Amino acid sequence: MTRSFVQLGQSAWWLIVILLISVGLSYFLYTKKNVPWSQTKNWILFGIRSLAVFLLLLLLLEPSIKKVVNTIQRPIVNLAIDNSQSILARGADSTQLKNSIGFIREELEDQDIEVEVYTLSDNPEVQFDQQTSRLSGLFSSIDDSYGENQVATVLLTDGIFNRGSSPLYRNYLQPVYTVGLGDTIPLKDISISRTRYNKITFKGNQTPIRLEVSQQGYTGLNSSIQLTEKGKVLMTKNVTLSADVQEIEFIVSSEKEGLRHLVASIPTQTTESTAENNRTDIFLEVIDGRQKILIVAGSPHPDIKAIRRSLDETDSYLTELYIPSIQGSPPNEIYDVIIYHGAFNTNAQYVPKEPAGLWYILSSESLISAMNKNLPFLNIERIGGQPDKVTGSFNQNFSKFKVDDMEIFENYPPIDVPFAEYSVGGASEVLMYQKLGSVVTKKPLMVVNDDGVQKSAVLMGQDIWKWKFQEAAINDNSAQFDNFVTKTVQFLSVKNDKKQFRFESRSATFNKSEPLLFDGEVYNDIYERIYGNLIEIRITDEANKTESYEFVDSELINTFRAPGLTPGIYRFQASVQVGQNTFTENGEFLVEDVNQEFLNLTADHRLLKNLSRKTDGEFIPLTEVETLPEIIKEQNFKPILTSEEDFQELRRAWWYYLLIFVAFSTEWFLRRYWGGY
Repeated sequence: MTRSFVQLGQSAWWLIVILLISVGLSYFLYTKKNVPWSQTKNWILFGIRSLAVFLLLLLLLEPSIKKVVNTIQRPIVNLAIDNSQSILARGADSTQLKNSIGFIREELEDQDIEVEVYTLSDNPEVQFDQQTSRLSGLFSSIDDSYGENQVATVLLTDGIFNRGSSPLYRNYLQPVYTVGLGDTIPLKDISISRTRYNKITFKGNQTPIRLEVSQQGYTGLNSSIQLTEKGKVLMTKNVTLSADVQEIEFIVSSEKEGLRHLVASIPTQTTESTAENNRTDIFLEVIDGRQKILIVAGSPHPDIKAIRRSLDETDSYLTELYIPSIQGSPPNEIYDVIIYHGAFNTNAQYVPKEPAGLWYILSSESLISAMNKNLPFLNIERIGGQPDKVTGSFNQNFSKFKVDDMEIFENYPPIDVPFAEYSVGGASEVLMYQKLGSVVTKKPLMVVNDDGVQKSAVLMGQDIWKWKFQEAAINDNSAQFDNFVTKTVQFLSVKNDKKQFRFESRSATFNKSEPLLFDGEVYNDIYERIYGNLIEIRITDEANKTESYEFVDSELINTFRAPGLTPGIYRFQASVQVGQNTFTENGEFLVEDVNQEFLNLTADHRLLKNLSRKTDGEFIPLTEVETLPEIIKEQNFKPILTSEEDFQELRRAWWYYLLIFVAFSTEWFLRRYWGGY
């Protein structure tokens, strides 16, 4: 239903003037002439002419119609589909699954319910081809597009997730109805279910590699596990399968720098359900020495331990702590990165012997005025003395380094930051924005700067130890927090150089399903960026087979994308000619085939039942999926009636001009009909 009324752009007093003009003009027309019709008909014509002239002159007052339009928003049900490879790994029929999905959608739409479909990929067609199951990502996509009348979510999955956090640890705004796919009966299978080792080791060191061997149905079987490199057997261990999970350890020595590709495998039994999980690839990076990291703090703090543990676990960094008030004399070493915890505090000062990457972590004791004076790329203007409690939201356009699973930081506990106005300039990029509740602001939570001389990072608040602890509590590890810390330190520790040609892989490790990206930069003799250069690239695999490629860089495209490669270690050589000089860059990268979908094929319907119970939904096995539309129908979800006001100028309304035309035409027709001219 629509209600409307007229609003004038000019004073309403002009209505009297227009009315007098309309009546006056009509009066002189119909009182000064002898007419062949009666006095009554004359008054009718007089009224029609007055109305027509009034409607025409009314346009001068800029009238508009204010409308209140009521809109009905149908209930929205989110259809979240786990389209990972594990769904079909135990012989499920993809056609039957797609038919069930179509049935649910059609039945709900017949109930006048709007259905929004979400999958683990961007492909609208469900192909069950995803190599990871990030169920938390499904719900994050739903949250990002949250509608006004979302009433329920239907989740079709086997309950297996191998990336992100458990869906049980999320907060939900509507009930979740789960449809259990897959098979909950454990398979008869032997697998290498987990590997534990330091991916970075040092030349001359011995590296322990621990393998977890899982089995179902093979208790008492004698088998062997081999560790090979380039087809050569390095070690073999015989094992009797006596438990569901048991650990096997190999000790590997590394005498040369570079990347190593090892393969651990266990023989496949003829009665096994799958052989996909009987081998695993192990990649080691052998380096010559550790980088030195100094943490300067005004006082002990849990953040320090959290950061040191993240760095120490990689074996790439040697950390040292300096608290001036406790230790007195400063250390007399050269460091690659210095982390100032509680930065710009008179109790946390240290002058490095040589330039190093700098990471400033602010606290309530930090002097913001000192920070503004010393950091030209960041300015903070406090508003009052109270802090803001914020979480972090990653900048999707951040380019200086890559941090995986960025959305997990939005679920971390909030930290205190200055309540202030922030301005970022120079060669800076925002890594994280401040998020207040569900609102992502434009205020930075962490800024990274690289002006070609000095690399710096600034985190606006402390207490990030809470991030590490929460992730560990949810996932039994803090891999993403550790990745965030190590990537930041890795970026800060890389020294700027003045080479005229740079060509490097976007990452040292690629997954087989990922694009293989390489970044190239070419400079002239005065170190100005130049484009249009022909870059020749040679990629060599472990069997010394080489493929050649060519790439021309431009201002819009300076990234080379290599074709898909099989798992293994690769060497690359890139060369470019600038004037009479030829510049060459060399490097290594590895391609992993980590398909976690085949490591666990036993459906977890217990998780789905707990999720539905927690959200006041209901669990339905796939065999009873035809009952789901009726269950949702019984909830009697109601549409929402919303009202919206709008204004329309009469001079833009076609029907108003038609009304004026009809008034004048009616007057003309009656005059002719009654004998006038």
